[in-house]
Amino acid sequence: MIEFIPLDESHIPLMQQWLSSGEALRWYGRDEPQSETVLRHKYLVDKPAGGTRSFVIHQDEHPIGYIQYYRVADYPDWASLVSAQPGDYGLDLFIGRDDLIGEGIGTEIVHTALRKLVFTNEDAKRCILGPEPDNRRAIRCYEKCGFKHLRTVTTDTDEEEYVMAIKRPNKNPHKIPSFVGNMWD
Repeated sequence: MIEFIPLDESHIPLMQQWLSSGEALRWYGRDEPQSETVLRHKYLVDKPAGGTRSFVIHQDEHPIGYIQYYRVADYPDWASLVSAQPGDYGLDLFIGRDDLIGEGIGTEIVHTALRKLVFTNEDAKRCILGPEPDNRRAIRCYEKCGFKHLRTVTTDTDEEEYVMAIKRPNKNPHKIPSFVGNMWD
């Protein structure tokens, strides 16, 4: 069972641990381990001030990663870069335990996040995310969930993002067990 626990001060040491090695550091930490002080400011001050909602991902009551979502319009530079539309929400996540990567848990996390986080917002019409183009494992996961490639962009920090999107399902996301099949069409 996947649950999302709001990020708080008690999670900062775990975030620092996850973002100091392995796949989380490679793809989410940008190969630069950060101190608890920097992470505390970034995740408990800056991100909430910008409108981002942050959570620790739990699987069967055990913390396994991080996820955040936000209204894309709250970040005008990124919204412009990805040609965002009204009702677009962004989603970012990482699995903090390398032993769980490649086990299908990412797909379950994304399905659950779309159902329980993103599309609970009445104005949410589409969800956008932007993995690095070389992160083939993440891209395959998002494709399994129904995301489609929109474009590849270069950010103001010269990093490329493989921008993908999925439309709100045409059925009520609160009453369906998971996002599968043609519900996204």
